[in-house]
Amino acid sequence: MVRRVREDALDTRKQLLEAALEIMSEKPFSSVSMTEIAGKIGLSKGAIYWHFKNKNDVLLNVILNMRARMEEEFYADSASLESIDDMRAYFKKKMQKPLQVGDFKKMHKLIHRGEEWPKEIRKKVFAMILESLDQEQKMAERLLVKSQEEGTIRKDVSPRDLSLMVTAMFQGIFVFQVHDLYHVDFSEHIDFIFDAFKKELDPENNTKQKG
Repeated sequence: MVRRVREDALDTRKQLLEAALEIMSEKPFSSVSMTEIAGKIGLSKGAIYWHFKNKNDVLLNVILNMRARMEEEFYADSASLESIDDMRAYFKKKMQKPLQVGDFKKMHKLIHRGEEWPKEIRKKVFAMILESLDQEQKMAERLLVKSQEEGTIRKDVSPRDLSLMVTAMFQGIFVFQVHDLYHVDFSEHIDFIFDAFKKELDPENNTKQKG
């Protein structure tokens, strides 16, 4: 019985977070109410306060919930990547997810409303985003260093500088993808980008250019 009650409470919390994500990604934060969030899944205003302290708490938990899903979906596997081709697969998967999972697109629409949020939540979310980007940059740098040690890419490039460029480039592409600004599936062009990338970094290609 206790287990069933706990499972029901977790399911209700999950539904509330999904409802809040949908509403907050489409409306200014100031115009969203606890009543509206609860009502979307047929609950009373009082019921939502059993799960969350206030609207700020709901917003923060929406973001923490999606961050956990992103980490499970992407970052958990980043430590196991072994090559530039693995990096290619990683970014291709990341570009495809907004097209396959609606919540990822809603989340990024929500993030772009960040200026509407209370200052303390903006600071926490910005720190989370920087942490995620730093994680990707370190992953890319590690793979570039490994490739240099194996002699598969040129040694006259800075892995740190190149990893920063790669991370920034794909973060920008990801933003275009989630907002569907040009109605293009950018994931289809990841191979073109990485083929050009590998060709430019090929040690033999660099030797020929110098010769």
